[in-house]
Amino acid sequence: MDLSDLINVMVQQELSIYKTQDYLQPEFQEKIALQSVKDFPMLSNFSVGSSSSSSSSPINEFWREKICEWSFQVVDHFNFSREVVCVSIHMLDRFLSTRSVDKNTFQLAAMTTLFVSIKLSEPGRLSMRSMIELSRGYFKVEQMAAMEMTILRSLSWQIHPPTAYCFLKHLLFLPTFHCVPMEMRYDVLELSRFLTELSVMDYFFVIYRPSSVAIAALLIAMEANPGVTRTRLSDFSKEIGKLNHLDTRCKEVLDCRNRIRLLYVDGGYADNQAIRAQESRTETVSPICVSYGCTTYPDFA
Repeated sequence: MDLSDLINVMVQQELSIYKTQDYLQPEFQEKIALQSVKDFPMLSNFSVGSSSSSSSSPINEFWREKICEWSFQVVDHFNFSREVVCVSIHMLDRFLSTRSVDKNTFQLAAMTTLFVSIKLSEPGRLSMRSMIELSRGYFKVEQMAAMEMTILRSLSWQIHPPTAYCFLKHLLFLPTFHCVPMEMRYDVLELSRFLTELSVMDYFFVIYRPSSVAIAALLIAMEANPGVTRTRLSDFSKEIGKLNHLDTRCKEVLDCRNRIRLLYVDGGYADNQAIRAQESRTETVSPICVSYGCTTYPDFA
């Protein structure tokens, strides 16, 4: 299978079996509210020391952001690939679109998808008991085992999503980059990788395709690199246009670019003008690691 065929297959996957939904919409939550308690028979008799009102409060973007931060802490602590978190959160988003959950169930589901993702890419390096210990004893091994099976069945065992970073790595082998020095290609990859990590933490991107996030991140990284010419940017857009269902000028990619720029600038990672104006570029923007320094389980109170 050549590169274009491989990318086209990934695009078909993100458009079908790995498509995600805006599950936090009140209407959507109402639709799936009836499918919750009966699917978690092992979760009804445990306590994590939180109040019932807090436990039953509706799921929200803040919970998701906190669990993303914690997940990055875990993979950094164990020196795992950071793409583990991208896969984990993608599985979590898809699972949460199948049923309504409370805070406790959300935390257990998030821990479990991270554990499953680690098993896929780092087999044998972290046990379920070790993951339970990271949660400060909030849950039991039996509960995580039950949740793991529930998630796998809910996702029909489809747990290998094409992530934005996966698209990045393949897009960088398009002809546009064949003559690009390795150092420049590395700089573009590292910055765009960091930008996709920012997108993982932002619920805004849940409804957007990973390919659109990847293209948006690549365009921003290329524009921020003084070695990337306008001609090369134009060639890249033309090559993207040859692939099925991909277009650098479509509204979805534009929305992703605008949001990523906002996160990048507001986060203090780059000079505002340097990101907005290609003609004012003076230096390569260095990526900053999304690191949080410890593995303390997040407080959702």
